[in-house]
Amino acid sequence: MPWAGDLDLAAPNLKAFGEQSVVFSRAYSCCPKAELAQKALMTAKYPHAARDQDEVLGNLKALTVETARQAFAKTPFAVRILLTSLGGPGRGLVHMRGNVPSDREPSERAELANFYGACSNIDLASGEILGALDKLNVAQDTVVCFTSDCGQQLGSQGLDGAEVAFEESVRIPLAIRYPRKLKPEARDLASQVDIMPTLLTLCGMEIPAGVQGQDLFGKEPREVAFAEGKFGEPDEWRMLVRGYDKLIATPKGEITHLFNLADDPFEMNNLAHDPAQKLNLASLKAQLLLQMKKLGDGMDPSGLRKR
Repeated sequence: MPWAGDLDLAAPNLKAFGEQSVVFSRAYSCCPKAELAQKALMTAKYPHAARDQDEVLGNLKALTVETARQAFAKTPFAVRILLTSLGGPGRGLVHMRGNVPSDREPSERAELANFYGACSNIDLASGEILGALDKLNVAQDTVVCFTSDCGQQLGSQGLDGAEVAFEESVRIPLAIRYPRKLKPEARDLASQVDIMPTLLTLCGMEIPAGVQGQDLFGKEPREVAFAEGKFGEPDEWRMLVRGYDKLIATPKGEITHLFNLADDPFEMNNLAHDPAQKLNLASLKAQLLLQMKKLGDGMDPSGLRKR
């Protein structure tokens, strides 16, 4: 994203939007699998807990840019706009992330350039949407949230696709603009489940009972971020981020990875077996298990434990 200082991204509309918004520098998807992440976004519940009847925002039709512009003409409105692009053509030279294996760089460079092309196309669509709000003179009183379901590896860690616990898959952009009430600023930690409660609160609406997210502008800042993935598979995982420590474990709490994202943003140095991290690991594991219990992870809908 332009507010993350990406030198390869040409996105002037989103750059301007970020300068007008509250930007969360470390927002996390609940699950880096698109359909599960979208359910979490709609319900403010993690995938293991979300049910179809929970889709509080599910009545919002997914609109195209053109139909959204038409919807703006009648207030009040609440719309969800899907910004998608097949990509390309991107910039000829892009910088590879530091965790892309050198033998994969030639093939991944073209894919990454195509991805940046998709981002530029999305920026153009964003500019049309924001411009329509300005033209109708409703921008000051409209809450606009820009986010994504999950990320993509694009060769990082030698992987493609998503559904792993690495930053490229679980990190998402999150910027919220509401000129009438919010001053532009930079904030830190957020979770995908926080988006719906935050938007409802900004619109003066009640947060439904049972949601697992919180209002990001409430009194208590988010202390940890949690994510889950690969349900039912041998390598199913759970993730906890606290400060700049990131723990990855099995559903039973068996630790597989520990990274310090401040010192090691590309996650190249697994500290899970470092004796110097013994106390930190114990603390993080205890907090992960506590978070899982709090969220009903490993429980069926009736409250009975599945494991």
